[in-house]
Amino acid sequence: MYSSSVLIFKYLGYYINSSNSQGHGIHSPFLFNFIKKVLNDSTDYPAYEKVEAERALLLRDKSLLTITDFGAGSGHSRKNTRKVNNIARHALKTKKYATLLFRMGAYFKPGTIIELGTSLGITTAYLALSQPLARVLTFEGADEIAARAKVLFDRLAINNISLV
Repeated sequence: MYSSSVLIFKYLGYYINSSNSQGHGIHSPFLFNFIKKVLNDSTDYPAYEKVEAERALLLRDKSLLTITDFGAGSGHSRKNTRKVNNIARHALKTKKYATLLFRMGAYFKPGTIIELGTSLGITTAYLALSQPLARVLTFEGADEIAARAKVLFDRLAINNISLV
């Protein structure tokens, strides 16, 4: 049996790849508006370019970080040192899903956003920029990765993030 969060992501995956992507046939006003204003929003927000420029820098960064993994571990590396570009390639959300989270944040306008597993901070930046007045709490167990994320937040001048 899937957890409710897994079911939500499976449904969103199904929706994104289904042929009923324009909202026709959706009777729920909530879902219809969500589909039209979030899933089908093709606006290229200014935040996308700023965050994706930072992602490009991370993908070129060959510096080593010492990793203390408190989570499920990496499926790509068992070492306790990893290159930043390796972490960026394997751990960051893709632009497709990170921008979806941005649009969801902008649509729902939450007052507080909680993220578990900051990693290098790309998704956190998208969440924080989606709702500048919201408080974003993000948790990262590896000190060196958290320090790299903090550098990214400072470069993007994002001040509504509390990194724990």
